[in-house]
Amino acid sequence: MDLLSDLAFTTEMVLLGVAIALVLSVLTSMLILQESWPTIRRQVVDENSAGHGILTGAVFAAVCALVGVANRQSITPVWDPTFAERLSFMLAWVVYGQVLSLILCYAVNWLIFGLTPRTVRHEIQVDHNGSVAAVSGLTYLGVSMLVVFRIF
Repeated sequence: MDLLSDLAFTTEMVLLGVAIALVLSVLTSMLILQESWPTIRRQVVDENSAGHGILTGAVFAAVCALVGVANRQSITPVWDPTFAERLSFMLAWVVYGQVLSLILCYAVNWLIFGLTPRTVRHEIQVDHNGSVAAVSGLTYLGVSMLVVFRIF
């Protein structure tokens, strides 16, 4: 029961962190580029501007790291685990973090750029859009950092 409680609480805190990072990164990107969000979005999605994509993705990852550090709280149980217990604990949280990161990566891309998972795949594989690839990769990195800082 404690594991379910930890999962629920961690998920809530990561979602809160993503929401905060989302708003702050959009505002920061607009401030740095001195452009409206629709203009930035068009540059990333339609114009394949790697500069815009890398900047907005990196800002999101950096804000996620800052939010993650501010939200850091260890949920690691206090016990002297065996190797098998330590390994299973680590693998369970890694799988959880990967699944949550993937879901939230797509959610963030949809919220800020209007990109569905199918659109992301098309933009990267067919159109070779480096901007969308950069944003997606850095978004995944940012969400992963939130999960890591929350768990450990």
